[in-house]
Amino acid sequence: MTLPELSRRERKKEETRRRIFEAAIALFREKGYEATTVDEITEKADVGRGTFFNYFPKKESVLAYLSEERLAAAEENAGALLAEARPAREKILDLYLLAAGAWEEDRELSQFVFSEWLRRVFAPTADVELGWRKLMFALLGQGRESGELRDDVSDYRADALFTSIYMTTLFHWLFCPAECMPRDFDLRAELRTRLEIVFDGLAPRKPGARP
Repeated sequence: MTLPELSRRERKKEETRRRIFEAAIALFREKGYEATTVDEITEKADVGRGTFFNYFPKKESVLAYLSEERLAAAEENAGALLAEARPAREKILDLYLLAAGAWEEDRELSQFVFSEWLRRVFAPTADVELGWRKLMFALLGQGRESGELRDDVSDYRADALFTSIYMTTLFHWLFCPAECMPRDFDLRAELRTRLEIVFDGLAPRKPGARP
């Protein structure tokens, strides 16, 4: 099989996957995730049940695909982001705030997406997750080189801090009852505030400051 033929086959497979995905998301938004069946998804996408399961082992897998799409969208602009002549702190904040904005598009659907994403986010073989971490490590490196960030905190530890704050803030916004949250709880504003606190802790210490 020639390379062009293989490329056409891969494009067709991706088009089918995308059609199933878009049909599922449309139904999730129309009827709710729990009320939507695989049969309804296959009917809307005009594919057989077998085709659906070839691409998505279960209904929840559609949500995983959506979470990967959101992360992939951020990675598409990675090169341009790294090349920008701005403080690394600003670039990291923008990266997380842009990612958080995608969750605001449909809060109910995002609750299901988050639950599925949570099961996959720490998977060491997830290509999308590895791509995100690579981008973060590059930005953290820029921050150290510019003197914005301490050089005694490893990339892994700094990335874990940012990831923990991001996931916890998302969880609070998605699942905590209204009575347990401030009335003015705004996802991106709160995320910015919490991340700023982490940045303050990662800033180089002034001479004579206590460790």
